[in-house]
Amino acid sequence: MRRGYLGLLVFVLCLVVVGFAAAQNQSAEWQKSKHANRELAADDAASWEVRKEAAAHCGRCHSEQGFKTWVPELMKGDPGFLKKPDGSKADEAFIKGLGLTKAQVRPITCEACHSGPPALRIKDNIPLLPNGIPVKAVGKGALCMACHNTRNGRITWDSPDPKLQYTQPHEAAQTDVILGKNVYFYNDTGNTESPHAIFTGDSCVACHKMLSKGGHTFKPAECETCHGEKMKESFVQTGTEELRKQLGASIQKRILASKEKIACVTSWDEKTDKDTPNTPIDGKQIKSVEIPPGIHGQISLKFILQDGKAVLSQMGNIKDACGEQGKPVFATSDPVVRALHNYLLFWYDGSKGVHNPRFTRNVLIATINEMSK
Repeated sequence: MRRGYLGLLVFVLCLVVVGFAAAQNQSAEWQKSKHANRELAADDAASWEVRKEAAAHCGRCHSEQGFKTWVPELMKGDPGFLKKPDGSKADEAFIKGLGLTKAQVRPITCEACHSGPPALRIKDNIPLLPNGIPVKAVGKGALCMACHNTRNGRITWDSPDPKLQYTQPHEAAQTDVILGKNVYFYNDTGNTESPHAIFTGDSCVACHKMLSKGGHTFKPAECETCHGEKMKESFVQTGTEELRKQLGASIQKRILASKEKIACVTSWDEKTDKDTPNTPIDGKQIKSVEIPPGIHGQISLKFILQDGKAVLSQMGNIKDACGEQGKPVFATSDPVVRALHNYLLFWYDGSKGVHNPRFTRNVLIATINEMSK
């Protein structure tokens, strides 16, 4: 009997040791991921000191405390900002009480995603995402989709004037692309979902966790894992990047065609994150234009002048005159604004077409054609 108990004890200890080692390995992998970025949560996105009331917006996905608080709201069909228990707007006391302060905020930890190992806080379905799309039967990937979406409501693909106030897609736009939604110039109301979303069992998690060697770094598996050794990511990515390059050139050409109308901007300094309103600029001196990541969530442009100086500005602040009389050179109804939305969507998706190849190609071509009119 003693030998039996001893054997059982050894077996249990082995399980504990193996489990501890696995947990340590997962923790090490997690720390290499962007989810572990505490500085992003504390110094940029999810602390009261930096965001004030907006911490109830950014804190949903950029902090453990905010996400855990938000999940019950989300699963009841409310994808909006964090709210107090009575449903009222989150105030300073409530936000600080959650721990959304520089001293206390935590990034996306194990506890944010797991209600208890290995149980996930979200699985299969979400009534409505912040990007205006419901999620149905996507397995464990539903958890990823809660935050990896554009977060700005549903887009009407053929709207002549979206009145977006130049709002760009939020970074981490993978859900919109993999489900084939929220673009302009291409009808996204039909069957535009990628097989990667609906035929892999657990969508995002299938490729980025279960089939990947990267584990909790969430590096994707190679295409050959499912499609055979001859299938390479480059087969999709090369053509996608060529189309995105063509779209970028078409957008830049359209912007430069109106450069002489440009007389004033709100110049943004990327080193200090400061704006300088009513900055005069001679549009005739604009040599070229680049498409940078958006400034504070707004579609933006970077002008390179003849003297080599670079000027960055949100698109809505690029005007035909300084002062109150100045009007935006590019109205929200201008197709170039919608083209920039599409361009940035696929940039922020990051897969270079792999998430949804056919949809990506169709949208890019439709947008290029629109810019050629």
